Amino acid sequence: MVVAKIEAIDLDKPWYYTACNFCKRKMARQGDGFEGNVQHLQHNPIYNCKTCNKDFEHAIHCVFFSYYLVVRVSDDSKGEVKFLLFNNIAERLIRRPAFELVQEAGQENPHFLPQSLTDLIGRKLLFKITIASNGQQEHNAAYVVDLVIDNAEIIQHFDPHVTIIIVINQN
Repeated sequence: MVVAKIEAIDLDKPWYYTACNFCKRKMARQGDGFEGNVQHLQHNPIYNCKTCNKDFEHAIHCVFFSYYLVVRVSDDSKGEVKFLLFNNIAERLIRRPAFELVQEAGQENPHFLPQSLTDLIGRKLLFKITIASNGQQEHNAAYVVDLVIDNAEIIQHFDPHVTIIIVINQN
């Protein structure tokens, strides 16, 4: 468990991916070099799932957007590291599914940073991360987050430097 502050959203890779509704793995959008009606591709693209070995033309029931959110965090040591939040963890933290944030962009745009993501910057949270059994991490790789807690009282238990201010409404 580590208390860390989110310094930035890392956009070296997209913050979401298109996932297969059946196996939850990444799907590839077809269209580059596809001979067909361009309008058809824009309104009903074809996706391919290599894991299921299927093409999905009517993807509305077969595809969903899934978080692949990499954040740069720092702790009191001022060292910075990357944490990776997959769909379930990110959705619990943000309290919105990825498809809603993609819709904010008005189109699929992995470099559009919705307000819900920028609001994470500066927040101090408690993270439970996975560390490889040998203790080594690939250079510039992100640690996978197993759990994130945003409850101030729990964070204070793990980080005595956090001060909780309680405001009592006397009306």
